[in-house]
This record gives sequence, structure tokens and C-alpha cells, in this order.
Amino acid sequence: MKVAAIDIGANSVHLVVSRLFAPGIREVLDRSREMLQLGRGTFATGGIPPEEMDRAMAVLKRFRAIAEAQGVEAVLAVATSAVRDARNRGEFVRRAEKEARLAIRVVTGEEEGRLIYSGVRDGLPHTIRKAAVIDIGGGSAEIIVGDGDRVKFVKSLPLGVLRLAGRFPKSKDRKEMEEHVREIVGPAAREVKRQEPEMVLGTSGSILALASLLGVREDGEPIRRGALEDLSDRLLTSSRRSLAALPPVGDRRADTIGPGSLVVRVFMEEAGLDELVPCERALREGVVADYASRNSARLQIHDEDIADPRRRSIYVLARRLSALDLHATHTTRLALKLFDDLAPLHRLDAKDREVLEYASLLHDSGYWISAEKHHKHAYYLIMNGRLEGFDADERRLIALVARYHRGSAPSSKHLGYADLGRGDRQRVKMLSAILRIADGLDRSHAALVDEIHVIPEGEALTLELSANGDVDLELYTAGRRADIFREVFGRDVKFRVKKGEAK
Repeated sequence: MKVAAIDIGANSVHLVVSRLFAPGIREVLDRSREMLQLGRGTFATGGIPPEEMDRAMAVLKRFRAIAEAQGVEAVLAVATSAVRDARNRGEFVRRAEKEARLAIRVVTGEEEGRLIYSGVRDGLPHTIRKAAVIDIGGGSAEIIVGDGDRVKFVKSLPLGVLRLAGRFPKSKDRKEMEEHVREIVGPAAREVKRQEPEMVLGTSGSILALASLLGVREDGEPIRRGALEDLSDRLLTSSRRSLAALPPVGDRRADTIGPGSLVVRVFMEEAGLDELVPCERALREGVVADYASRNSARLQIHDEDIADPRRRSIYVLARRLSALDLHATHTTRLALKLFDDLAPLHRLDAKDREVLEYASLLHDSGYWISAEKHHKHAYYLIMNGRLEGFDADERRLIALVARYHRGSAPSSKHLGYADLGRGDRQRVKMLSAILRIADGLDRSHAALVDEIHVIPEGEALTLELSANGDVDLELYTAGRRADIFREVFGRDVKFRVKKGEAK
């Protein structure tokens, strides 16, 4: 099932198109954003000016076309403070229905907060039970605390960055603006402190821009209050021209990034927070999560293994990269059989078996970029793909085992492998040695090898095969790819097809 969510905010209009596989698991197919700043007109005059409404309709029609091109089943459109507070919101909704064929749901501040929390919660590890979220939009700021899937506290505050920039347009208004922000955000921030969440996250374009300016958005580090205070002082005293020249800010955020930094800073101070975790997920993801929850009975799990969340994440990435085919699943079956038969030699554990399984399923994912050097492309895609439930070390091991399914042997000069300790290097060598042979035994991508058994014969190991066709190409390829196997296991390897099995 494919669905699209359109978030019509005071600052930006966002589109996200997702495929829903099962409750709790989905992949993003397309994203788009337009910074219309509908809130400027609403907050200044009380209504959306005609020219801004015309531009909004053009964007909504385009987003509708993008969604339909993806073959979505439903387009879910929500509007927040800019439309919610506009005296002509009825006209906006009617025009959207007539011109863009969109049924817009104008949500209250509390509904907005609950949907934001659903979107953030959907991407958190299950080990995090209690979480708090602050979302700073153009017209309002939402502060939410939840325990698991249940929202315990939600507050919508009139502290959007466009609203603040309009009310306090000059740098000399800074002290007055800070007093205003503190008075409004203080009670909600102190409630967050009282609730003692395990993690506090910040969403919205303003917070992500602040994370970029602090150099923490790409590396997953939190925003630290001390660094934010220094940055906020600079932003609030800089000229508009110098702010617009900053890549994460640009002309559209030059007036609002300072007020946004002040809201975050005061919130952290009042809540007693030293750190705030930037989060990409927000209202639009919450709209999709809410739809998936309400339609859970219609979502079918397509594979028996997808019940496990980590394996499910692997399958989603494999499907997205067109890598989950007969060859991938057959190679994985052969690789795991080899792993099990070789247990007395490698002495690896169940976690290592899992790494081999996932690397085998993704080993040809690099074809999504190019056939040439596809093993190297696979490493890049696995390292940068959306895999939930895996830490950085696990992701690296999977990526490296997939990378060495062909090509040269692991080298201390290679990206990623050079960062491993001695024990993990040996694991990668052993697991990739197994995968190389398993991949070779399906060289024709026809699943000709039905079964495989490892039989010790003196100082050598014989891989006895049952086959349903001519496997000369498989034997030749697997023999060529047994180089690392011989090195790490210290045994010669031979292949034998059981008589009468090949047809």
C-alpha cells in the first residue's frame, strides 16, 4: 500500500510518499518541499492573501500529481496554524478540494502535537520508553511528552518563528522577545523536566538548520546547550545579509533563524536540558503512522521473516534497491548452510550468523547504482541506507561482508575495514569467505544447487552438492572465489556433485 502525506505549515509545505509494508514498517519513496511561508500573511493581516493562496494551490496541484504518479492509494493532507488561524481558511479548504482534489484536515494545536509525536515515536528504538518532543513551526511550537505510544502531555504554544519575527522585527527587541518566549514556554518546559523523559528530541526545519550550523546534523550528535547559546547570540545580532549567506539558513530563514534559536535555548534552560537530539521525523511522518495504525488490518506482511524488526528493516532496504530476488535468497540459504556446517572451525556465534544472513541478502544491492564495482557500491548503500535497529558497528560489519563477496581480499587500506579491530577483521574474513563461495555456487542465478554439505576429508574440506542441472559454471566460479576461504580456514576446499543428482 502506498500513501502520500501533505503537511501545509506556516513556513513550508511538505510532501512525503511512503509504501506501507506492515504496521510499523514503511519506506519513503519520494519527498518534496516548498517554503511558501503562508503564515506571513495570516499573522500580519489575519488572512491568507490572494496571491499567496494562488501559489499554494499551484504547489498542492503539483504535489497531488507527484503522489498520483507513484500510484498512491490515498493522499492525506493536513493544515496547521497558518490555515487554522486564517479568517479565510474556508476558502482555502474549498479551493484545495476543487482545484487539487485534496480533502484538507485542519488540525488543532493538540492534534498537531499528537501527530508529531506519532511520527517521532515511529522511528525510535523500543528501548526508549518515555520521550519528549519540541517542534517549532512557523506559527506555533508543540511540546509533547509520551510514554511508549501513549501521549501523556501536549501543549501548543503561539511561538512559531514567523509569528515571533513579525512581532519582534528589530534587534533591539531581543530582550522583550526573550521575556515573551520565557513566559509562554516556561510552564510547558518545566512540565517536561518533571516528567523526566529518557530522551528529548527537536523537530522542524529551524531545529535542523541549527543542528547544521552547529555541525551535528550529519554525525548524529545532539545539540548542546552551551554551543547553542553562543550560536543564538551570534544569530540574533547578525545582519540579515550575513544570515542569508549561510547555506543552512538562506534568504527564506534569515528572518526566523534567530527567533527559532531563542525558543530552543529558552526551552532547554527552563527544562534543565544539556542536550537536544535533532530529529528528521515530524508531522508528515505522524500522519502516515496514524493512517497505518488505523488501517493495520489491511496491511499484510509479505514474508514470514519480516516479523523481526531488524530483519524487516533489511528486507525493506533490499526491496527498495531491487536486490531481494531469487538469487539473493538462494545465496543466503547456501551461505547459512555453510556457516552451520563449518561451526566447529569458525566458532562464531548467532550474531555473526545474522551478519552473514543480512550481508547475503544485500550483497548485490550495488547494482542499483552500477554493475561495475557493484560490490563497492553495496558497501556504500548499506552504510548509508535506512536500517533501523542496528548500531554503527553492526552496519559496518554487514556492509563489509557484502563488499567482499567478490573482488579483492580485505585489506587494511580499504575504507571501513581499516577501522576494525583484530577480532572484527577476522570475522569479516571468515564470513565473506563463506559468502564468496555461496555466491559462486549460484553464478547462473538459477538456483541449480539444491543442497550443500561440508565433509571433512583429511586436511581438506569437500563441499558435496546436490544439483538440478549443469553446474559447471557454478563449480568454476566457486573454485575461483575460494581464495579467502583457504586462507582463513587453513584448509583446501574441493567440490563434488553427488552422482545422479545433476540433470
